[in-house]
Amino acid sequence: MITVLALLLAGIFLSAFFSGSETGFYRVTRVRLLMDAKSGNLVARSLLWLVERPTIVVATVLIGNNIANYLVSLGLVLLGQQVLSGTGVVETFLPVLATPFLFIYGELLPKYLYYNAPYMLSTRGAPLMVVCAALFLPMSIVVILLEKAWQKLIGADGAQSKLSLERQQLQRVMMEGQEAGILVPIQRELAQNLFTYGVRPVRQFAIPLRAISLVGPEATTEEILKVAKERKQNYVGVQEHSEGPLVGCFSVADLVLYARQGLELLPVLSVDRSDSTIQTLLSLQGSSSPMAQITDPKGTVIGVVLRERLNSLLVNE
Repeated sequence: MITVLALLLAGIFLSAFFSGSETGFYRVTRVRLLMDAKSGNLVARSLLWLVERPTIVVATVLIGNNIANYLVSLGLVLLGQQVLSGTGVVETFLPVLATPFLFIYGELLPKYLYYNAPYMLSTRGAPLMVVCAALFLPMSIVVILLEKAWQKLIGADGAQSKLSLERQQLQRVMMEGQEAGILVPIQRELAQNLFTYGVRPVRQFAIPLRAISLVGPEATTEEILKVAKERKQNYVGVQEHSEGPLVGCFSVADLVLYARQGLELLPVLSVDRSDSTIQTLLSLQGSSSPMAQITDPKGTVIGVVLRERLNSLLVNE
């Protein structure tokens, strides 16, 4: 009888532990974990090691849940045999009758608790998770190899999934910072846009060269203003010859305000198509250039991007 109850309690505990830990590992704040780990906290270090290896965590949780379910099922069958002197019908339906209880206390309630207190519960359960990860490692390797094979089969990108997860963790940190009064909404919006748009290649926001106003080096102020008015654009690019790179650009506003002081040719920055948006924006700010022309490895201009456009991505969108 004691053995049966021990099996049941162990199965329910393991089911609650692995189900809750799975939620906790995806909810724990990585920044706080890093700070505690660098301060020398061994529990935080072990938890950080697991967080940085989500594949091992998933495999451990998967195997642990299966073991927990087996223990619960075995305990219920033995309970039906010993206590209820059950027949095969009782032994069959007893696990079914116990399912709502197991779902609430072995799945739903632990996930709810870990969701609301992920750091506290995850750090307390980290030693047990490390032990289970070590014990299940031979079986986890098989699960990991199957996952790798499946990713290659369907063309999934594990690095992209990890990046998405890290971005969600960062957004959660910023939300907590705003709730605590550390960040104002505009700072949170700027940081979110920075990690949403700033890491993308600048070519994604480029417009074709033919879509902007273009003039030759010898164009007069009247000609430049006429071309800009036709296309309703604030900047006019300058080309020495058709299909060639830009040698500079003019600001329409400067031409209108300072027409008597002569034409001032503004520089146009050249960037590679693989450069990130934030890298390009920083280069534009440093060179006081209002636009950049994007080139391919052969040096051919494939488009241009305005500094105003990149600024709007970070502030307004």
